[in-house]
Amino acid sequence: MTEPEPDRLTAARTTLHAALRSMFAALATAEAAHPDSVAGWHADRAHLHVPRQVVTPCGWVDVPTLHQSPDASSARQAATFPVFVALDGDDRAQAEAQDQILAYGWDALARVSVPGTRVTVQTAGPGEIDVGGTTARGVVFSVQVGLMRSTWCSQTIVPASAAD
Repeated sequence: MTEPEPDRLTAARTTLHAALRSMFAALATAEAAHPDSVAGWHADRAHLHVPRQVVTPCGWVDVPTLHQSPDASSARQAATFPVFVALDGDDRAQAEAQDQILAYGWDALARVSVPGTRVTVQTAGPGEIDVGGTTARGVVFSVQVGLMRSTWCSQTIVPASAAD
């Protein structure tokens, strides 16, 4: 028996996670050049889902919001995924790290490609992130991923074989 194809949400999440891991690798390289910056950037701290216990710095792809895309050139149905990166350290190091996260994250997420659809980084900015009862400084990206191409036929997000 063959494995079922992942649904479009899972495929989008997996692709965004790969970009997040790539961003963490770039931050690790930058950390080596600036030892006084936020430390601890490792690809294994980039999570597919929110981790059970948040150990900063870390990032994850959170649950998307599904909606109709207003952009006629993109897919009709879309999902907007929040991608979180939480930090620790002193205030100055955190602020400097936020600048780096915005730069590296925007580049990594803007390069995401999901075949047959459009991916757009809608917003990116600083935010306070709940890390298990306390808040940490961080960055939140809002990434829109088209789920289906425009068509006159009705479509579902989950393939018929997986919905049964």
